Amino acid sequence: MIKVYSDADFIQVYQQRKNILNGFFGVLIAYLAVCIGCLCYYISLPYAHPNLAIPKWIVYILTVVFSCFVFPFMGIKFYRVNKYYKMLANISKGIKAEEKNYFVKFEESMIQKDNIDFVNAVFMTWNRKKQEWMKRVVYLDQEKPLPEFNRGDLVRYITQSNFIIEYEVLQKSVLEIEEIDEYDEYGERIGQ
Repeated sequence: MIKVYSDADFIQVYQQRKNILNGFFGVLIAYLAVCIGCLCYYISLPYAHPNLAIPKWIVYILTVVFSCFVFPFMGIKFYRVNKYYKMLANISKGIKAEEKNYFVKFEESMIQKDNIDFVNAVFMTWNRKKQEWMKRVVYLDQEKPLPEFNRGDLVRYITQSNFIIEYEVLQKSVLEIEEIDEYDEYGERIGQ
């Protein structure tokens, strides 16, 4: 079976997360040091001194700059890296499911799962209870190369949280698949 994620991926995202946190804490320490320095200077000035406004304005301006730095840096960059880190950590210890289905197509998607961009891999699976073919959608990380699946290939894959983490093509072009557009999002035929 071909693994989608390796230990090197986890180490790389761990280092990236660590570097972002180190950068944030470095900026936070510098901000707090300037604020404490301005407070000490403000306290040391005598009452009604003409320089009392200088440390206040330094802190006001620095607080605005710090806020403009923190929200995009931690709210976007760190948030996304942290989600990816958690996803890779869950892959190693989460519950996995193995399936064998027939590949239909890849779909580009504008949706994110756990704030991670993905590509939909559409498979057809036989539903024994309803006695009909159903659509099964699993996710592939958009940053990873797409597997070389062809329409109708029988693929065995392992998922964790609906992300493919390992896959293997068992047989090439085994099943002649009708056009997938005849099925709605629940896997039922349109027009029945």
